[in-house]
Amino acid sequence: MTTTVSNERVKGRAERSTFRIPLGRRIWDPVLHFLLWLFVRVEVEGKENIPPEGPLILILNHVHWLDPVVLVANIPRYAVPLSKAEAFEWPVVGQLMKWYKVIPIHRGALDMAAVRWADQLLAAGQALIIAPEGTRSRTGGLQRGKEGVVFFARRHDPIIVPVAVTGTLAFDENFKRRRLTPIHIKIGRPFKFRWPASKR
Repeated sequence: MTTTVSNERVKGRAERSTFRIPLGRRIWDPVLHFLLWLFVRVEVEGKENIPPEGPLILILNHVHWLDPVVLVANIPRYAVPLSKAEAFEWPVVGQLMKWYKVIPIHRGALDMAAVRWADQLLAAGQALIIAPEGTRSRTGGLQRGKEGVVFFARRHDPIIVPVAVTGTLAFDENFKRRRLTPIHIKIGRPFKFRWPASKR
């Protein structure tokens, strides 16, 4: 079960912490925004649905490697995506992910290093970006979600915000033809899971 949450109820709930945004992220943010400006045009709907502070999980559909990239660059607070470990070996993109302190996750097994990293961020009142499907959809349609979001929600009781990213499937072809790709990000209403009393 879920319950919707207003931003007014969220404000001021996060405990103060000594968390600092990584230096690499602060240095390379302008570079990322410039690269995106060269190749895409992003329209964002619903920014007001993102709580300004407190533990948060943004859940998004995933059809292209660019989905979490454009989301990170177009939301009003710091957020860290989880990504498959293999992506860190990609040229350019992989290096940017390392500088941005993206959390690498080894799929197919319980990756305790990734769990600890994500736990630390949520405990510090920060935001994670998770694709519940666990992998890209090859058809553009939603696949059955995995347990990751529920796993962290049970441990930290964060606000959950659903996000839909559309338009990225056209990026590869537009890039080859040197055309801009229009991308739309729709941010839904925040909610929290309501756990049965017997399972708390």
